[in-house]
Amino acid sequence: MSNNSLLLVDPDFKADASVNCHLLLKITNDSFSYAVVDKDSGQVTIIFDKQGCDDVEQELKSAFETDVYLSRKYVTIKAAVHTANFIFVPDEWFDEDNLSVYTKFLGSEGKIYNQQHEESGFNTLFSLDEKVEEQLPEHTVVYPQSSPLLALSGHLSGDALLIDFTALSFNVLFVKDDKVRFQNHYDTETAAEFNYFLLLMIEQLDLTEFIPVYIQGIINEDDDYYNTLLKYFNNIHFFLPVGKHNNTLLEDMPKHYFSGLLALDLCG
Repeated sequence: MSNNSLLLVDPDFKADASVNCHLLLKITNDSFSYAVVDKDSGQVTIIFDKQGCDDVEQELKSAFETDVYLSRKYVTIKAAVHTANFIFVPDEWFDEDNLSVYTKFLGSEGKIYNQQHEESGFNTLFSLDEKVEEQLPEHTVVYPQSSPLLALSGHLSGDALLIDFTALSFNVLFVKDDKVRFQNHYDTETAAEFNYFLLLMIEQLDLTEFIPVYIQGIINEDDDYYNTLLKYFNNIHFFLPVGKHNNTLLEDMPKHYFSGLLALDLCG
């Protein structure tokens, strides 16, 4: 799927049905995807994905100008957006009434967003690139790129590693004793680069070969990235979409491709 776009549309989807649907947008540093989900039935009616984007901001702008599905009315619009300007703040250090105090740590003078992770006991403070922010529809609820992974952390138990791949990057979450211990994002154009970051995490997080590793996004069994994981771990699982989604539209696709995108529907 690298450098190609994919569009799947339920043939029974009617234009006026969008008012009863959620629009989910996943905007990374190298990909853009969206899903339309019926809020009552959980039916996934539209899926779009484009990997290997050279200019995500331009792809986003073009999509909202030309894609008829993005111009419709939706009951809720949620967007998980990649940004380099983010920090994690524990609840006990967080001042909700004075967000401007965190500006100097974000490296940006733009609007500061806050996403509270109640179960994990911390907040993500972040700001967005203006070129991305101005393309989003009015009333879009914005989340940091890590939020879908954090929403899935409750579906992991004990110790576990969850990795979400795009064609040119990966986002990782480490849970230990049912608590989030580590989260980060890395650019990787080759399996050799992935191997480097994987070894770094193994050393820093003291990971063993027995830890459950859950993978989702653009990765397939026996590709170079999968085989790299096999060098260090023997408990690897594809992580399928969770929740009440009806995935009939995805019957002929590897469902784990879209687990991260659909997890955005779990974000409150």
